[in-house]
Amino acid sequence: MLTARTLAGAVAIGALALLTVSSTAFAWDPPKPPPPPTTGGQGHTVTITVVGTGVKGGSAGKAGRAPVVVYSPCWMTAGYTGKEYYEWVSSGEANRDWYHQSGGANGPFKPKPGYEKYKDDDKGHWYGGSCSSEGFEDLKEFFAFSDKWFAEHESVYVPVGVEPPVPPIPPEVLREAATKAMTLPEPKIDWNPKVKEAAGGTLVNFDTWVWLTDRNTNRYVEATAGGNTVRVDAALESMTVSAPNAGSADCKDGGVPYAAGATGECAITFTSSSPTGGTSPVRATTQWSATWSVDGTTQGPIPDPLAPATDVTNIAVREIEAIGTR
Repeated sequence: MLTARTLAGAVAIGALALLTVSSTAFAWDPPKPPPPPTTGGQGHTVTITVVGTGVKGGSAGKAGRAPVVVYSPCWMTAGYTGKEYYEWVSSGEANRDWYHQSGGANGPFKPKPGYEKYKDDDKGHWYGGSCSSEGFEDLKEFFAFSDKWFAEHESVYVPVGVEPPVPPIPPEVLREAATKAMTLPEPKIDWNPKVKEAAGGTLVNFDTWVWLTDRNTNRYVEATAGGNTVRVDAALESMTVSAPNAGSADCKDGGVPYAAGATGECAITFTSSSPTGGTSPVRATTQWSATWSVDGTTQGPIPDPLAPATDVTNIAVREIEAIGTR
Protein backbone atom coordinates (compact mmCIF):
# COMPACT_ATOMS: atom_id res chain seq x y z
CA MET A 1 0.00 0.00 0.00
CA LEU A 2 1.36 3.41 -0.91
CA THR A 3 1.77 5.78 2.01
CA ALA A 4 2.54 9.48 1.79
CA ARG A 5 3.45 11.87 4.56
CA THR A 6 3.59 15.65 4.80
CA LEU A 7 5.48 17.91 7.16
CA ALA A 8 3.38 19.36 9.96
CA GLY A 9 2.95 23.11 9.62
CA ALA A 10 4.77 23.14 6.28
CA VAL A 11 1.81 24.80 4.56
CA ALA A 12 2.75 22.85 1.46
CA ILE A 13 0.22 20.08 0.98
CA GLY A 14 -3.15 19.26 2.45
CA ALA A 15 -2.65 16.23 4.65
CA LEU A 16 -6.24 15.11 4.26
CA ALA A 17 -5.82 15.08 0.49
CA LEU A 18 -2.53 13.22 0.45
CA LEU A 19 -2.21 10.90 3.41
CA THR A 20 -3.35 7.35 2.80
CA VAL A 21 -2.26 6.34 6.29
CA SER A 22 -2.38 9.11 8.89
CA SER A 23 0.70 9.98 10.88
CA THR A 24 0.40 11.36 14.38
CA ALA A 25 3.95 12.69 14.31
CA PHE A 26 3.19 14.88 11.28
CA ALA A 27 -0.56 14.90 11.27
CA TRP A 28 -1.77 18.20 9.97
CA ASP A 29 -1.42 20.82 7.23
CA PRO A 30 -3.78 23.45 5.81
CA PRO A 31 -6.59 21.87 3.75
CA LYS A 32 -5.29 22.78 0.31
CA PRO A 33 -5.23 20.08 -2.42
CA PRO A 34 -1.71 19.16 -3.52
CA PRO A 35 -0.44 19.94 -7.00
CA PRO A 36 0.26 16.92 -9.20
CA PRO A 37 3.55 15.11 -8.55
CA THR A 38 6.52 15.73 -10.82
CA THR A 39 6.31 12.28 -12.41
CA GLY A 40 4.39 9.03 -12.14
CA GLY A 41 3.24 7.71 -8.79
CA GLN A 42 3.29 9.91 -5.68
CA GLY A 43 7.06 10.08 -5.58
CA HIS A 44 9.50 12.41 -7.24
CA THR A 45 12.12 11.48 -9.80
CA VAL A 46 15.30 13.24 -10.83
CA THR A 47 17.48 12.59 -13.87
CA ILE A 48 21.18 12.41 -13.03
CA THR A 49 24.29 11.44 -15.00
CA VAL A 50 26.36 8.43 -13.98
CA VAL A 51 30.00 8.12 -15.10
CA GLY A 52 32.61 5.40 -14.96
CA THR A 53 34.42 2.57 -16.69
CA GLY A 54 31.50 0.32 -15.79
CA VAL A 55 28.98 2.48 -17.66
CA LYS A 56 27.99 1.20 -21.09
CA GLY A 57 30.47 2.62 -23.59
CA GLY A 58 33.23 2.90 -21.01
CA SER A 59 36.45 0.88 -21.04
CA ALA A 60 39.77 0.60 -19.25
CA GLY A 61 41.03 4.13 -18.73
CA LYS A 62 37.95 5.69 -20.34
CA ALA A 63 34.79 6.60 -18.47
CA GLY A 64 31.40 6.27 -20.12
CA ARG A 65 28.46 8.58 -19.34
CA ALA A 66 24.73 7.87 -19.22
CA PRO A 67 21.57 9.57 -17.92
CA VAL A 68 19.74 7.69 -15.17
CA VAL A 69 16.37 8.44 -13.57
CA VAL A 70 16.45 8.04 -9.78
CA TYR A 71 13.61 8.06 -7.30
CA SER A 72 13.65 10.52 -4.41
CA PRO A 73 11.41 9.34 -1.55
CA CYS A 74 11.08 12.90 -0.20
CA TRP A 75 10.69 16.18 -2.03
CA MET A 76 9.61 19.81 -1.58
CA THR A 77 6.27 21.01 -2.94
CA ALA A 78 4.68 24.47 -3.27
CA GLY A 79 1.65 25.28 -1.11
CA TYR A 80 0.02 28.56 -0.06
CA THR A 81 1.27 31.89 -1.38
CA GLY A 82 2.45 34.35 1.23
CA LYS A 83 -0.83 36.24 0.97
CA GLU A 84 -2.98 33.10 1.20
CA TYR A 85 -1.14 31.93 4.28
CA TYR A 86 -1.39 35.33 5.99
CA GLU A 87 -5.13 35.52 5.34
CA TRP A 88 -5.62 31.94 6.51
CA VAL A 89 -3.85 32.72 9.80
CA SER A 90 -5.21 36.23 10.44
CA SER A 91 -8.82 35.20 9.75
CA GLY A 92 -8.71 32.65 12.57
CA GLU A 93 -9.36 29.83 10.12
CA ALA A 94 -5.91 28.35 10.80
CA ASN A 95 -6.61 28.11 14.51
CA ARG A 96 -10.05 26.54 13.94
CA ASP A 97 -8.66 24.02 11.46
CA TRP A 98 -5.86 23.20 13.87
CA TYR A 99 -8.28 22.19 16.62
CA HIS A 100 -10.72 20.47 14.27
CA GLN A 101 -7.89 18.26 13.10
CA SER A 102 -6.95 17.45 16.75
CA GLY A 103 -3.89 19.67 16.54
CA GLY A 104 -4.81 21.07 19.95
CA ALA A 105 -3.40 17.93 21.54
CA ASN A 106 0.02 19.22 20.49
CA GLY A 107 -0.51 22.68 21.98
CA PRO A 108 -1.79 25.96 20.45
CA PHE A 109 -1.40 26.71 16.76
CA LYS A 110 1.88 28.43 15.91
CA PRO A 111 2.20 30.16 12.52
CA LYS A 112 5.43 30.08 10.59
CA PRO A 113 7.97 32.60 11.91
CA GLY A 114 8.08 35.78 9.85
CA TYR A 115 4.96 34.99 7.87
CA GLU A 116 3.68 38.57 8.21
CA LYS A 117 6.33 40.01 5.90
CA TYR A 118 4.87 37.99 3.01
CA LYS A 119 1.27 39.09 3.63
CA ASP A 120 0.99 41.00 0.32
CA ASP A 121 2.99 38.52 -1.80
CA ASP A 122 0.66 36.52 -4.04
CA LYS A 123 3.49 35.17 -6.26
CA GLY A 124 5.85 33.40 -3.91
CA HIS A 125 4.97 30.18 -2.11
CA TRP A 126 5.66 28.33 1.05
CA TYR A 127 7.41 25.05 0.28
CA GLY A 128 7.10 22.03 2.53
CA GLY A 129 8.23 18.44 2.47
CA SER A 130 6.42 15.29 1.46
CA CYS A 131 7.56 11.69 1.54
CA SER A 132 6.17 8.63 -0.22
CA SER A 133 6.59 4.98 0.70
CA GLU A 134 7.00 4.08 -2.97
CA GLY A 135 10.29 2.20 -3.12
CA PHE A 136 10.09 0.98 0.49
CA GLU A 137 9.16 -2.63 1.25
CA ASP A 138 8.97 -2.05 5.00
CA LEU A 139 6.67 0.70 6.36
CA LYS A 140 8.66 0.89 9.60
CA GLU A 141 11.75 1.66 7.56
CA PHE A 142 9.78 4.29 5.61
CA PHE A 143 8.48 6.00 8.75
CA ALA A 144 11.94 6.04 10.32
CA PHE A 145 13.40 7.55 7.15
CA SER A 146 10.66 10.15 6.75
CA ASP A 147 10.78 11.15 10.45
CA LYS A 148 14.49 11.87 10.13
CA TRP A 149 14.00 13.68 6.81
CA PHE A 150 11.22 15.92 8.17
CA ALA A 151 13.34 16.79 11.20
CA GLU A 152 16.11 17.98 8.87
CA HIS A 153 13.96 19.84 6.30
CA GLU A 154 11.65 22.55 7.59
CA SER A 155 9.28 24.44 5.34
CA VAL A 156 10.67 27.58 3.70
CA TYR A 157 9.29 30.58 1.84
CA VAL A 158 10.42 30.90 -1.78
CA PRO A 159 9.85 34.24 -3.56
CA VAL A 160 8.93 34.23 -7.24
CA GLY A 161 11.97 33.84 -9.48
CA VAL A 162 13.97 31.95 -6.84
CA GLU A 163 14.71 28.25 -7.32
CA PRO A 164 12.84 26.12 -4.77
CA PRO A 165 14.95 23.89 -2.50
CA VAL A 166 15.95 20.49 -3.85
CA PRO A 167 16.61 17.98 -1.05
CA PRO A 168 19.64 15.70 -1.41
CA ILE A 169 19.08 12.27 -2.92
CA PRO A 170 19.71 9.59 -0.27
CA PRO A 171 23.05 7.76 -0.78
CA GLU A 172 21.22 4.43 -0.90
CA VAL A 173 19.22 5.64 -3.92
CA LEU A 174 22.42 6.74 -5.68
CA ARG A 175 24.01 3.40 -4.85
CA GLU A 176 21.16 1.55 -6.53
CA ALA A 177 21.42 3.82 -9.57
CA ALA A 178 25.17 3.19 -9.86
CA THR A 179 24.70 -0.56 -9.37
CA LYS A 180 22.02 -0.78 -12.05
CA ALA A 181 24.22 1.19 -14.46
CA MET A 182 27.17 -1.17 -13.90
CA THR A 183 27.92 -3.11 -17.10
CA LEU A 184 30.22 -6.09 -16.73
CA PRO A 185 32.17 -7.28 -19.79
CA GLU A 186 31.25 -10.53 -21.48
CA PRO A 187 34.03 -12.99 -20.65
CA LYS A 188 36.04 -13.62 -23.83
CA ILE A 189 38.42 -16.55 -23.58
CA ASP A 190 41.47 -17.94 -25.33
CA TRP A 191 42.83 -21.47 -25.10
CA ASN A 192 45.79 -23.76 -25.71
CA PRO A 193 46.52 -26.03 -27.52
CA LYS A 194 45.33 -24.56 -30.80
CA VAL A 195 45.75 -27.23 -33.42
CA LYS A 196 46.15 -26.22 -37.04
CA GLU A 197 44.45 -29.40 -38.21
CA ALA A 198 41.48 -28.54 -35.99
CA ALA A 199 41.09 -25.06 -37.46
CA GLY A 200 42.46 -23.52 -34.28
CA GLY A 201 40.49 -25.88 -32.08
CA THR A 202 41.70 -28.31 -29.43
CA LEU A 203 42.06 -32.07 -29.03
CA VAL A 204 40.23 -34.90 -27.30
CA ASN A 205 41.79 -36.17 -24.05
CA PHE A 206 44.25 -33.27 -23.81
CA ASP A 207 44.05 -30.64 -21.07
CA THR A 208 42.78 -27.49 -22.75
CA TRP A 209 44.21 -24.46 -20.95
CA VAL A 210 41.68 -21.60 -20.82
CA TRP A 211 42.05 -17.97 -19.72
CA LEU A 212 40.24 -14.65 -19.82
CA THR A 213 41.58 -12.36 -22.54
CA ASP A 214 40.26 -9.07 -21.08
CA ARG A 215 42.49 -8.50 -18.07
CA ASN A 216 40.78 -5.24 -17.11
CA THR A 217 39.28 -6.81 -14.02
CA ASN A 218 38.04 -3.66 -12.25
CA ARG A 219 35.07 -1.42 -13.03
CA TYR A 220 33.53 1.59 -11.29
CA VAL A 221 30.41 3.75 -11.60
CA GLU A 222 29.81 7.10 -9.85
CA ALA A 223 26.42 8.70 -9.26
CA THR A 224 26.25 12.30 -8.01
CA ALA A 225 23.20 14.31 -6.90
CA GLY A 226 22.25 16.75 -4.17
CA GLY A 227 25.81 17.13 -2.90
CA ASN A 228 26.46 13.40 -2.51
CA THR A 229 28.72 11.26 -4.70
CA VAL A 230 28.33 7.50 -4.45
CA ARG A 231 30.82 5.19 -6.12
CA VAL A 232 30.39 1.47 -6.74
CA ASP A 233 33.59 -0.50 -7.46
CA ALA A 234 33.43 -3.98 -9.00
CA ALA A 235 36.33 -6.44 -9.00
CA LEU A 236 36.62 -9.81 -10.76
CA GLU A 237 36.63 -12.67 -8.29
CA SER A 238 36.69 -15.80 -10.41
CA MET A 239 35.69 -17.46 -13.66
CA THR A 240 34.10 -20.82 -14.35
CA VAL A 241 34.40 -22.57 -17.72
CA SER A 242 32.34 -25.57 -18.74
CA ALA A 243 31.41 -27.65 -21.78
CA PRO A 244 28.87 -30.48 -22.23
CA ASN A 245 31.60 -33.03 -22.99
CA ALA A 246 34.41 -31.62 -20.83
CA GLY A 247 33.06 -30.90 -17.34
CA SER A 248 33.96 -27.61 -15.68
CA ALA A 249 36.84 -25.80 -14.03
CA ASP A 250 37.02 -22.93 -11.54
CA CYS A 251 39.52 -20.30 -12.59
CA LYS A 252 40.75 -17.84 -9.97
CA ASP A 253 41.22 -14.32 -11.32
CA GLY A 254 40.13 -15.44 -14.79
CA GLY A 255 42.84 -18.02 -15.30
CA VAL A 256 46.51 -17.58 -16.28
CA PRO A 257 47.45 -16.72 -19.89
CA TYR A 258 49.35 -19.62 -21.40
CA ALA A 259 53.11 -19.36 -21.61
CA ALA A 260 55.95 -21.85 -21.51
CA GLY A 261 56.52 -22.82 -17.88
CA ALA A 262 53.34 -21.14 -16.59
CA THR A 263 51.09 -22.97 -14.13
CA GLY A 264 47.38 -22.68 -13.53
CA GLU A 265 44.27 -24.63 -12.60
CA CYS A 266 41.99 -23.41 -15.39
CA ALA A 267 41.83 -26.39 -17.74
CA ILE A 268 39.10 -28.67 -19.09
CA THR A 269 39.46 -32.00 -20.89
CA PHE A 270 37.13 -32.95 -23.74
CA THR A 271 36.15 -36.61 -23.72
CA SER A 272 34.72 -36.64 -27.25
CA SER A 273 35.12 -34.70 -30.44
CA SER A 274 32.73 -32.17 -31.90
CA PRO A 275 30.30 -33.29 -34.60
CA THR A 276 31.95 -33.61 -38.00
CA GLY A 277 32.84 -30.15 -39.19
CA GLY A 278 31.23 -28.63 -36.10
CA THR A 279 32.22 -27.13 -32.76
CA SER A 280 31.56 -27.57 -29.04
CA PRO A 281 30.17 -24.72 -26.90
CA VAL A 282 32.38 -23.60 -24.03
CA ARG A 283 30.56 -21.42 -21.51
CA ALA A 284 32.54 -18.89 -19.47
CA THR A 285 30.95 -17.23 -16.44
CA THR A 286 32.63 -14.53 -14.35
CA GLN A 287 31.72 -13.62 -10.78
CA TRP A 288 32.31 -10.10 -9.50
CA SER A 289 32.31 -8.56 -6.03
CA ALA A 290 31.33 -4.93 -5.44
CA THR A 291 31.78 -2.35 -2.69
CA TRP A 292 30.42 1.17 -2.38
CA SER A 293 31.48 4.48 -0.85
CA VAL A 294 29.86 7.85 -0.09
CA ASP A 295 31.97 10.95 -0.72
CA GLY A 296 35.09 8.83 -0.41
CA THR A 297 34.06 7.00 2.78
CA THR A 298 33.88 3.23 2.32
CA GLN A 299 30.54 1.61 3.19
CA GLY A 300 31.43 -2.03 2.55
CA PRO A 301 29.87 -4.55 0.13
CA ILE A 302 26.70 -3.61 -1.75
CA PRO A 303 23.58 -5.35 -0.35
CA ASP A 304 22.73 -7.31 -3.50
CA PRO A 305 25.57 -9.09 -5.33
CA LEU A 306 26.18 -8.31 -9.00
CA ALA A 307 24.77 -10.84 -11.45
CA PRO A 308 27.43 -13.01 -13.13
CA ALA A 309 28.48 -12.25 -16.70
CA THR A 310 28.36 -15.11 -19.24
CA ASP A 311 29.51 -15.74 -22.79
CA VAL A 312 29.80 -18.83 -25.02
CA THR A 313 32.76 -19.58 -27.29
CA ASN A 314 32.45 -22.35 -29.88
CA ILE A 315 35.63 -24.42 -30.14
CA ALA A 316 36.30 -27.23 -32.59
CA VAL A 317 37.39 -30.44 -30.84
CA ARG A 318 39.13 -33.08 -32.92
CA GLU A 319 40.68 -36.49 -32.44
CA ILE A 320 44.19 -37.42 -33.59
CA GLU A 321 44.54 -40.87 -35.04
CA ALA A 322 47.84 -42.69 -34.87
CA ILE A 323 48.81 -45.86 -36.73
CA GLY A 324 51.54 -48.06 -35.34
CA THR A 325 53.84 -50.07 -37.67
CA ARG A 326 56.48 -52.73 -37.08
